[in-house]
Amino acid sequence: MRVALVRLTAMGDVIHTLAAVQFVKARFPHLHLSWFVEEKFAAVLANNPDVDAVIPLRLHDLKKRPSPTLLRANLKKVRQAGPFDLVIDAQGLMKSAAVARAAGNTVAGLDAASIKEKPATLLYRHRYRIDCAEIAPMRFAGLIAKALGMRIEKRTMAQKAPYLYWDERRIDPTLHDALRGDGPLVLIVVGASNASKTYPAERWIEVVQKLKECRIKLIAGSAKERESAQTISDATHAELLPPTDLNGLKYAVSRADLLIGNDTGPSHMAWALNRPSIVLFGSTPRSMMFETPINVAITSGAKVHPCRFDKSDRSITRIPPQTIVQKARELLA
Repeated sequence: MRVALVRLTAMGDVIHTLAAVQFVKARFPHLHLSWFVEEKFAAVLANNPDVDAVIPLRLHDLKKRPSPTLLRANLKKVRQAGPFDLVIDAQGLMKSAAVARAAGNTVAGLDAASIKEKPATLLYRHRYRIDCAEIAPMRFAGLIAKALGMRIEKRTMAQKAPYLYWDERRIDPTLHDALRGDGPLVLIVVGASNASKTYPAERWIEVVQKLKECRIKLIAGSAKERESAQTISDATHAELLPPTDLNGLKYAVSRADLLIGNDTGPSHMAWALNRPSIVLFGSTPRSMMFETPINVAITSGAKVHPCRFDKSDRSITRIPPQTIVQKARELLA
């Protein structure tokens, strides 16, 4: 059976959707699984033995610069990858539904009560209701399981094997060197996709100053994030990791004794790799992560809608640094 998953963006959602795949392959070992994903996140899926084919698309470029040539190139790539016996749209947008429909006639997705963009349901043959308040990895796993006629229980997900993989040969030696040393290694993810999910630099400084016993490395991607990270580094013993790609990022997270970060893709890598983590939530609900004894959410205490996020909510700034430090020491112990 040839099955395709459509989950184009964002990094955290791609990571959470990928959690279900190991259970799908355990149930259907001969199933051939392909995955349509935005090109810049394709490396999240790289080297995973349970994903048989990764088809990177460049749909985000069309949003920035409409191009009939690029649109045709993307559609050609989708059609050449198929046909599929079943296509599961795990994103629920018009663009992801269009990709799914171009890939095969039998498309499964969310129903009108569950989906973000309701017109997308018109392109599905099978529609399933999944509560948007469900824990993110279980929400995606629930849709995939229903489409395939199987079950993935929460207790099963809690026993998952680590499922992010990297190519050791492509790790930059400077990253290897930066992660070496004595004492607990703590990674801090300083950025996020928008300001409402970003803990302030001055608060991070307080956290780092209290964790003097730890080797602290800062993860930052964009120029703005690296500027914030440099501010933290200049005021503390924390060091900014060298720029790296997703292959290197997966490797770095796998080495951490603890990761602390905002609700953003790199932070969710820790759960995927079964590494201890603390994720900070302000404008987004704690259901955006799967909590375990070693993967902990700290919230601002603000009342947050489970399905709609308020980007003007800056309540994350109210989380006391001492609360983070106390939980960090508990997990490191």
